[in-house]
Amino acid sequence: MCNSVIHQGRHYDTSRQLAALLGGCDKLVWEAANPFKRVANGRDWRDLDLCLCAIDLPATLAKADLKWRLGADPMEHFIEG
Repeated sequence: MCNSVIHQGRHYDTSRQLAALLGGCDKLVWEAANPFKRVANGRDWRDLDLCLCAIDLPATLAKADLKWRLGADPMEHFIEG
């Protein structure tokens, strides 16, 4: 399972989806290094349609000034409010 952001019952599972929620790709904070061992089909690890594992979610959500909490599953990030 990969990271997800949940807001008002909707799951955001890709960088593209999260960028749309936050108002643009410039709102994303990428991890400093490639978190994937292999990226399928030779895709760039910062491809917006891959999972959120390449995004530093705590830093991204803080940059967006959002209040959030981890779920029972530590890969679930719930935006509060």
